Amino acid sequence: MEEPLPEDSIPESDEIENAEPDQPKNRPVYTVLSGVQTVVSLAIVMATLLTLWNPRKVFSTPSLTSLLESEATQSVIESESEEDRNQHIGILAGHWEDKPGEVCADGLIESDVNYEIANRVAQMLEERGYKVDLFPEFDLDLLNYEGATLIAIYSGSCVENPLPPSGFKVAGSLTAQNPDVINDLATCMAQEYQKATGLSFTYEVINPDHSSYHIFRDINVNTPAVLLELGSLKTDRQIIIERADSVAEGIVSGIVCFLDIQTGSDS
Repeated sequence: MEEPLPEDSIPESDEIENAEPDQPKNRPVYTVLSGVQTVVSLAIVMATLLTLWNPRKVFSTPSLTSLLESEATQSVIESESEEDRNQHIGILAGHWEDKPGEVCADGLIESDVNYEIANRVAQMLEERGYKVDLFPEFDLDLLNYEGATLIAIYSGSCVENPLPPSGFKVAGSLTAQNPDVINDLATCMAQEYQKATGLSFTYEVINPDHSSYHIFRDINVNTPAVLLELGSLKTDRQIIIERADSVAEGIVSGIVCFLDIQTGSDS
């Protein structure tokens, strides 16, 4: 039989009503203020990390200013390249590094004559400060060649019988995109070459069946070009061989005349 509890150990009714339930010791109490503090702390940490980690530094992403400056620089380079190309003069030595061309009875070879004159023309132009491209008959650099002009140099026949007529030829192509410019080039070349050599001349239109037609087809359509036949290797040999400097000077003068017209120079 259980013994009755002492009277002083029995809690009174008021104490029972006001008693609070037991709570775990050291348990944090969540409040709205503590939640806000947590969010703010996380924001500060993230901001610090983003400041230290700069994606531009990692990936080297160019700025808009850098891109615009780069584009402007590239445009200037391309413009300068185009201007540089337009200052070049192309000189082609007919049959050089290909076929001999005309072969005379005494062994004189047309390709040798053409190269000799073409080389003299190139040297004279360079001495005057022009940039010159000297081409053989077939050259990959002729494909889409852009320049102020191109002159293809050939020589006429050296058959013994019948004797070929004396004189030189200036020839162009019907496919030229700039006939007025070609006319200026042919006129300048004819008058200056005739003045230097005293030879008469004729103008010829090169048709697609001509062996040298590929020159007009290969170069850029905007490059003015003509074919110059120096004269007959039989009838006009004395002038072509013994007065080679005069022949070359006549060609140079024709080119300079044409360039002066194109630039509006009065010289």
